[in-house]
Amino acid sequence: FRRVLFRSEKGCPRATHDLDLNIKNRQNAIDNYHYGPANPDKPGAYWRDAAKIFGIDEKTAKTMQCSNCAAFDVSDTMRRCIESGIKGDENSIDAAASINLANIGYCNFLHFKCAGQRSCSAWITGGPITEKDRGKKIA
Repeated sequence: FRRVLFRSEKGCPRATHDLDLNIKNRQNAIDNYHYGPANPDKPGAYWRDAAKIFGIDEKTAKTMQCSNCAAFDVSDTMRRCIESGIKGDENSIDAAASINLANIGYCNFLHFKCAGQRSCSAWITGGPITEKDRGKKIA
């Protein structure tokens, strides 16, 4: 079964509407950037391994989540893109519920829809990106 939605909104990243591309990019994050844990409620050894990657203690590693990464875009503009991509042509779907429950944003580094409770080795401090951060010029 292949579900690709090409009813893309202008200015929205393709992966917000193309499920196959999103999954491909997410798999790249898993394979090459230690994206996880797969289930944040049962992280197993994920945070211990993340601590080793960064050379820090596990307690600190647990604070480095997508939800506070400077590449994590949760702006209203991006959330509308994600919502539109989830809905596709199904107007009865409550995409906002899925977005809110998983704290979904968009990873500007690895180009996929990302859950806020996860992390990866590309994490950087200073996030998330909100509407006030969009469109600012680089100094």
